[in-house]
Amino acid sequence: MSNPINLSTITDMVKHLAGNDELFFGSAVQVKLTPHSLPFNAWAVQISPKDELFVMDGSQNWHQLETTDINAELMIGSLYQRLSLMCAPKKEAPCIW
Repeated sequence: MSNPINLSTITDMVKHLAGNDELFFGSAVQVKLTPHSLPFNAWAVQISPKDELFVMDGSQNWHQLETTDINAELMIGSLYQRLSLMCAPKKEAPCIW
């Protein structure tokens, strides 16, 4: 059974919340990529004009997130959880995912 949450879902959620502007998080979305490494901290997301998803790390560097990235599913799942929480209070146009 495949995961219904994908990069397209995340892109749609970010567009819903911020359009093509940067969307900053109040606290980092932390993803531990391996058991023996420090977590990757995503502090913001943005959709490029070409519908590519970028995440900003703690050093304010932007990284494109692609499905071929190692552990992309972990990052996508973590972003989905955070974005879902951010959508919930939007009464005028709640997310439907």
